[in-house]
Amino acid sequence: MTHAVFVFICFILDEILMVLFPGSYLLNDLLFIANLGFCAMILTIRKFDFLDSVLFAVLWGMYYDFFCANTFLVYAIVYGIVACLLRLWSKHMTETLIESLVLCIVTIFAKDLLVYFYMYFQRVTALTFLEWAERFELLTLLANAILVMIIVFLMRIKDDYLFMKEKRIRRSEKVEWFRLKSKD
Repeated sequence: MTHAVFVFICFILDEILMVLFPGSYLLNDLLFIANLGFCAMILTIRKFDFLDSVLFAVLWGMYYDFFCANTFLVYAIVYGIVACLLRLWSKHMTETLIESLVLCIVTIFAKDLLVYFYMYFQRVTALTFLEWAERFELLTLLANAILVMIIVFLMRIKDDYLFMKEKRIRRSEKVEWFRLKSKD
């Protein structure tokens, strides 16, 4: 439950950033799209098993579809595909800051690339790949590189909190066990 609340808070922060820094969809402007919620989800599902990570990603993709992007199951499918790819790739990674940063930036690019291909093949956009990369992806990746460091820091605080909570629960179970054992 704590993981879902953390990802939800990050998606809310995404919406706040999008209000503070509105994007222009004119072809001459650069566009920034905050991906804090997506990065929090990616860093969270690294610790889940395969089925849980894909289901968690699809559910958050549905949330993003219906409340943020106003699309129908596009992001749910894309988030599920990215979760599958993440499970293959993250087996070979540790949890250092640099690797987490690279993981988030690469998955943001993969997510956006899948959405671009979907839009291109459905004829929703007529942008070439280079125009899309220059105008829509460049600023998104650069700005999210800074924001990902904050998310990694917050993830470590959350994980430390969960570890201390589990430690407290185990300590109280140990005390109860000794108390029950002493009554015999």
